[in-house]
Amino acid sequence: MKYRITLCLLASLFISSNLLAHGGGHAPITEKKALAIATQIVQGFANIDPQLGFGKVPASWASISNEAATIFQSGDCYYIVKLVNPSDERTLYILMSAEGEVFDANISGKFEGVN
Repeated sequence: MKYRITLCLLASLFISSNLLAHGGGHAPITEKKALAIATQIVQGFANIDPQLGFGKVPASWASISNEAATIFQSGDCYYIVKLVNPSDERTLYILMSAEGEVFDANISGKFEGVN
C-alpha cells in the first residue's frame, strides 16, 4: 500500500510541475508527454517493489529512455504506455488519464474497466 502511495506521489509531483509550467486547467497531454511521464514513473520503480503485483524491477529500469516507451492503447480519456527494457524480460504498462494522471501499472497491459 505504501508503494501505491509512492506511485501517486511521483505522479502528482510530475503533474503539478507540469501544471505550474503551463498554467491552470486540465487540457489533455500529447502522446509524447504521456511517454515521458510513463518513463519517469518506471524509472522510479528501479530497485523498489511498488506493490503493484510485478515485484521489484532491476536497477536497469532507472536509466530507461523515452525511446523504450510506446503508446500501447489509447482512448478519449486514457493512455496505456508500454515500456520495454532490453535488459529485463518484463515489459511494463502504465495506465494514465488523458491529462497525465497515473492510475496503475502492470506487466499484462490489461486494466480492469479499460480493456
